[in-house]
Amino acid sequence: MVNKPLARARLINQGVAAPLQIAADTGSPAHAQEIAAYFGASQGQDFPGAIAALAYRLGTATAVDAVRQAFEQGLLVRGYPMRGTVFVTAAEDLAWITELCSGGPARSAQTNRPRLGLDDAHIDQAAQVLHDIAVDDGTTRTELFACFEQDGIPMGPGCGYHLLKALLHNGTVAYGPIVGESARMENRVMIAKQWLPHGSDLEGKFNGDKHAATVELLRRYLDSHGPATLRDAAWWSKLPLGKLRQAFAEIAEEYVSWNEVSGAPGSAAAVPGEELWVREDALPVIAEYDKAANKPRLLAAFDEIILGYQDRMYIVPEAHHADLVPGNNGVFRQAVIAGGEVIGFWKRQGPAAKRKLVIEEFKPFSATREKRVQARFNAYPFATA
Repeated sequence: MVNKPLARARLINQGVAAPLQIAADTGSPAHAQEIAAYFGASQGQDFPGAIAALAYRLGTATAVDAVRQAFEQGLLVRGYPMRGTVFVTAAEDLAWITELCSGGPARSAQTNRPRLGLDDAHIDQAAQVLHDIAVDDGTTRTELFACFEQDGIPMGPGCGYHLLKALLHNGTVAYGPIVGESARMENRVMIAKQWLPHGSDLEGKFNGDKHAATVELLRRYLDSHGPATLRDAAWWSKLPLGKLRQAFAEIAEEYVSWNEVSGAPGSAAAVPGEELWVREDALPVIAEYDKAANKPRLLAAFDEIILGYQDRMYIVPEAHHADLVPGNNGVFRQAVIAGGEVIGFWKRQGPAAKRKLVIEEFKPFSATREKRVQARFNAYPFATA
């Protein structure tokens, strides 16, 4: 069931409906890096959409350029740190989050290896090929897959991506600088030890202490996604709920129960004892921007507002939830939000110079709302998508 006060609070804490407090110069590549670090990890499957999602959180006219420069400068990267899917992280966070969270997805992927005609020796062979061709400036996936095949590695359907994901899961590679444009945009595949900051693995950041790393990742999740439950954090990270409860015990004094402080209808925990936690010092900011959070906005397809929680129906009306992912094929549509809920889906049509906004609205928009949504589209960071 849609919970509008909760949705508005999350829109504010996630930097969609309010500016995030960042120390870096506004609109700079370092600003983009700090926002990525604030989240810990954010959805990156649709790369142009991931750039846009960071850009509208920067909130400047040149935000897209800043995000692209952050990738070029090695401040931002993409990888498979958790859940077996692509995320954007600050470069200094990819290695330790991957070590902490990728074990389960890596083991799951390993069970598919024989079906593809691959074995563990092929992963080692692929790593050697990568080091031979990517030692200086990295490589593209096309170049890498061609070299795999030339080296005698089986390259049937799905093999190349399986090999690359395995190298991402085990920390051998990272996705770095951007090549290509529009739908062909991708990252160069970089050798992680050369591209990522030295000492950014679990040993370097936390002296190998997985509990300390879990505390840090949980803090970042609750700060950026709160109000949220520990079960939300477990679903998001795929870390055991018991370990997250142990971690929360160390930082609990920084948070308050949204269920108790909001006083909003529907704010009670869905399950007794599963409180929605929010930073206590975020409450004044939520109060300040609550009204502004009602304004119409356009979201990228895989924005954390939609994909950062186990239950999406806090913001998506149940009658339209299935429409968010047509055919349940894993491809999420771009949402229009206003008044603390998703009110429709949007897309762009036409060539780059003549793009037009197309809306699938749940209910007819008023003339005022239509004008405001169009204004959002005019200012949307297209990120060449």
